[in-house]
Amino acid sequence: AEIIYGDHYGNAMTGLRAATLDGGRQIRVAGRVLPRARTFSDMPQGAAFWYENSIGLVEISINRGNAMAELGMEIGTVVEVGAW
Repeated sequence: AEIIYGDHYGNAMTGLRAATLDGGRQIRVAGRVLPRARTFSDMPQGAAFWYENSIGLVEISINRGNAMAELGMEIGTVVEVGAW
């Protein structure tokens, strides 16, 4: 699993289907374990999280921030799935 696309807002799309991350499964990227959020407004400003995007994939974002830059991600950055 890895980052496959970064948009002009700095959101990082993965190739992971969000439906596969059920129960206690979480994602870790750039050394950080990220919580799931339904929407950006569920998280405080500056908080990193992941959510299910409009095509069902895991997308990593920062509320009012640039996740690609702030987390040091680029295309090909590994995304781990587990229960930490």
